Amino acid sequence: MSKVRIMTDSASDVSLAQAEKYGISLVNFWIIVNDKECREHVDYTTKEFYEVLENAEDLPHTSQILVDNYLEAYEKEYEDGVTDLINVVIASIGSNSYNNACMAKDKFFEKHPDAEGKINITVMDSRAYTGAYGLPVMEAAKKVQKGAEANEVIAFLQDWIDSSVIICTAFTLKYARKSGRVGCVAAFVGEMLGLKPIITFRYAVSETVAKVRGEKAVIPQLVDYAVENMVPQTPYSVLMGSNSERSDEIIKLMKKKVGYGPVEIHEVGATIACHLGHDVAGIIIKEPNRAAK
Repeated sequence: MSKVRIMTDSASDVSLAQAEKYGISLVNFWIIVNDKECREHVDYTTKEFYEVLENAEDLPHTSQILVDNYLEAYEKEYEDGVTDLINVVIASIGSNSYNNACMAKDKFFEKHPDAEGKINITVMDSRAYTGAYGLPVMEAAKKVQKGAEANEVIAFLQDWIDSSVIICTAFTLKYARKSGRVGCVAAFVGEMLGLKPIITFRYAVSETVAKVRGEKAVIPQLVDYAVENMVPQTPYSVLMGSNSERSDEIIKLMKKKVGYGPVEIHEVGATIACHLGHDVAGIIIKEPNRAAK
């Protein structure tokens, strides 16, 4: 009898509670804070990390998940009797973790030749950040709980990889300026003029699709962009930073526009916060499949 399990990393912003609820195996990212290595969800909760980010002398940054970290995780799944492990990893263009996950798979079967035919390990490049793969991972895990087979789950995830988009904004550009995600001059000028960017991530590539003057106007425009681009009646999720009132406003407007609320809320973790800050808000939607075009 098959035993399918979904694995992902903490950059998906699948929380510990959500991972436990849906039976998802979570591999935690490393965070470098003042030259000290820490583990996301282990050494800091998300809210604690916001405080660290606010007070750190140098901008914290994330470090890749190592081959041995993945090898240890695969061995635990094998020992637990998993027959089909589907590991959905942060975008390969933004982290070497995907390559390490693939190398760990090869190393696992070299170390455990008896595992051949007993466990299948599929490593998927999510080509995404935060809830853009966290949402489909949770939706896929729900299918597993209902008895879906591995091939069905993999096809479902691939469709989402080719369809998901992040639409978000940062309410301060100081972190983006420090991380280099927004040019120093552009960020400085934007703050001086009171402009807030609406940023999209498709296949983990960012694009500023609008610059909105004033905080009150940015979330309504962000929601309008989401509604205009999403496939009707598909599930969506909301990104929540340190100011929950912003995500509450998104939910209220989305319910008014599309008639239903989000299936999940992602509390933005270290991977996004290190680059865009903790005062962020956004939506994960499903667009028409880009690979089909």
